[in-house]
Amino acid sequence: MDFAFKNMLDVAQMTKESCPDNFTIPDYLFDYVHGKSQSNGQPWEGCTHMYVLVLVNAHWFAVEITFAESTVYIYDPDKSCLTQGQLEKFLESVCYFIPLLAKSVNISVQDKLQVQRVDGTVKQKIS
Repeated sequence: MDFAFKNMLDVAQMTKESCPDNFTIPDYLFDYVHGKSQSNGQPWEGCTHMYVLVLVNAHWFAVEITFAESTVYIYDPDKSCLTQGQLEKFLESVCYFIPLLAKSVNISVQDKLQVQRVDGTVKQKIS
């Protein structure tokens, strides 16, 4: 089953402590992952991918998290807006946060996700 959680990146940025060892996750997120939430939540159990739209500095790009590969794939047609280092810094908390939630429902994933850009993403021409 594929699953999208639209606000995951915002929540991850807000809950990140100074270092992953001090990382805390609110109980309501575990409830969401386990399908116990009142809001459209579905259990993550059996999920293979997560798809999220991300906005950084007025620039949108798509993210695909593949649990089996422990990788965050970035689909960004305008690679000049953000460097690889900027992407990794922005997504740092997500790379620790998502595996903690995934492991709570027995999804096999490494402790930290890798960030990789996808080549060949096409850019829309605006007329």
